[in-house]
Amino acid sequence: MSYERSLLSTLRTELSRPTPVIHVLIGPRQVGKTTIARQIEKSIGIPIVYATADSPVPLDSAWIETQWRRAIAEGAASGSPVLSWFTS
Repeated sequence: MSYERSLLSTLRTELSRPTPVIHVLIGPRQVGKTTIARQIEKSIGIPIVYATADSPVPLDSAWIETQWRRAIAEGAASGSPVLSWFTS
């Protein structure tokens, strides 16, 4: 039996609704962002855009815009909501 995050049910419901919104999963290190993102991907099959925010220098607005554009392109290609998650 695998562990399911308690938030999975809520996120599954929210992400199953038709929406033009890009959903972003953020949080501090080691809280389970990757675990729940993978559970969502398997559970409802929406596209995932992953980026690491680990950087020796602070990331600027251009980096954020690049990630935003990646999510928009993925959503347009798939015709479904997109979950973007960033690790740091």
